[in-house]
Amino acid sequence: MKKLLTGLVALAALSTTGHALATTGGGATIHNAATMTFGTGQQVTASVDVEVRTIGAAPTITSETVTANAGDSVTVNYTIIGNSNGSDIYDLTVSTNDTDVGAPSSLTITPPQVTLAGSITSRPSQAGTIFIAAGSEDNLIPGDTVRINIGGTDYLYTVGSVTPGTPASTTGNTTTPETPTAVALTPQASAPAIIAGNVPVGTQVGEVQTFTVELDAGSPLTPGTPGEHEIVIDGTAAAPGPGGPGDVVTFDDIGGGTVTVLSGDATLIKEVRNVTDGGAFATSGVTARTGDVLEYRLTAGTIPTETITGATISDSIPEFTAYVPNSTTLNGAPVADVGPNSPLVGGLQVNSATGGPGEIIDGETAVVTFQVTVQ
Repeated sequence: MKKLLTGLVALAALSTTGHALATTGGGATIHNAATMTFGTGQQVTASVDVEVRTIGAAPTITSETVTANAGDSVTVNYTIIGNSNGSDIYDLTVSTNDTDVGAPSSLTITPPQVTLAGSITSRPSQAGTIFIAAGSEDNLIPGDTVRINIGGTDYLYTVGSVTPGTPASTTGNTTTPETPTAVALTPQASAPAIIAGNVPVGTQVGEVQTFTVELDAGSPLTPGTPGEHEIVIDGTAAAPGPGGPGDVVTFDDIGGGTVTVLSGDATLIKEVRNVTDGGAFATSGVTARTGDVLEYRLTAGTIPTETITGATISDSIPEFTAYVPNSTTLNGAPVADVGPNSPLVGGLQVNSATGGPGEIIDGETAVVTFQVTVQ
């Protein structure tokens, strides 16, 4: 069963506070009209349009550092934020750097491609609304989450509505100015409300989405020493960089997401008591005379949140003693001897109360006892 494990969120430094590489939203129309007046006041107008291209930029990626138990299936959650001046497509791949643990037998990233809307504000904000160039709202829809920097701090907002604008145009001798696209925003968490002028012209608007990395944690190579999977995300943006066609934008996030795999060590406590004297179990300080009966107790458990399998306990009959026949028990139930000896001599498969053969369930213990007589 897959376990969703959360932990400390770490920022992958893939961008600086200057999020945008352009000052105009991708998809905006640059409209220009020229008019010639002649004769007795006659006019003729000619116009031309230029579409602003999207300039690709590396996204900002945030991720989790999580802790897993050996053998777990782990899901690591990522957030990806667009920094381009327009809608861009990001292709993602995943690999791991592994320390004291083998490479994951299963490693997937979902989805492997993310489309993020983006733009640049073209007018100062008004109450609850920002404005971007008409045509730059591609892939921005109600319900989306966007990141906006206000006063040097990044905040998240939910898109309530998108009202597409109209690019500037010329009909006959009349030029109609652009009507910008209006985007209504609702603040999330501690984000301030959008008010008149607190989002100035030239502010980058980047969509926020999520993706996940799933892997099999495996088991640490050294008992008692945790292993670590350092997740590596590599990617490319579809839109070219500021250098134009051929300027491929690449990025990576190394170690922003890590999975620490706890060692699956079990615990074993050995105690003894003098039955003849009526003493209590102890790990030291017990004394005995010839003829006294000693009882040994072995308590096997697991580290917290871990279940172990294949558990077998071996023990020898102490020197200067003789085994008391049929005195071996597992969780209070008798265990048959093997010939004249306790089954512990050859190795006894143990389990906790609700575990199957060889299985010790998290939070339970397997308890074995046997008795000897001091000679």
